[in-house]
Amino acid sequence: MRKFKITLIVFTFLYVLVLATYFTIMYLEGKVGVSVNSQDWGGLGSYIGGIFTPIAALLSGYFVYVSFAANAHQQKLQLIRETLARLDSQLEKQFEAPFKNGRLGEQYHGVPFRDVLYAISNNEIKADNDTKVGILALLHNVAILTNSIRYYTGLLADLPSDRRDTEWLGDLERGYWIQKYSPISTRMVKIVGEEAFKSKTTKEELKSFNFVFGCEYDL
Repeated sequence: MRKFKITLIVFTFLYVLVLATYFTIMYLEGKVGVSVNSQDWGGLGSYIGGIFTPIAALLSGYFVYVSFAANAHQQKLQLIRETLARLDSQLEKQFEAPFKNGRLGEQYHGVPFRDVLYAISNNEIKADNDTKVGILALLHNVAILTNSIRYYTGLLADLPSDRRDTEWLGDLERGYWIQKYSPISTRMVKIVGEEAFKSKTTKEELKSFNFVFGCEYDL
């Protein structure tokens, strides 16, 4: 809307400028009265139309492009939002999946994997190698999720708006994921070790993990 207002103002200014130029030329040629000859008015119309028709055509094409770009932006947001929902749903299933490693004690066999994670991080039990491998794989999936979140918040920042007031949308989005996954992700990194975590993720995934959760793991 802001671009449209600016364009309208510029277009109006040019229109007045063209009229002023035309009448100035007529005045300098000694034609100071209002003509009753239709041919004179036809000449004025041809003069204005010859200048503004190409400009109007360009503006029309520009606004079609702006509309198309805005729609494409919305479609990208919707697509990545659906992707985030699928990744989130898959992670929830993994966290709630029954733990089937009986070597950590019968009391933990069949309980949600999330509960086992908290028990390990609270030093109630010690994780064996197989459990750490599973935790590392799950942590990597969280890093993949943060990669999509970073891309999504970038799209939110570029959301077409009359004002530069879309940053809070990205902050709100990050706040949701921080609250949901940051505490348990921190516990998982502590269990498997920072070096093991960094060796499992790509630089982009680690960068996204740092961005979303406010961590400072070296890239």
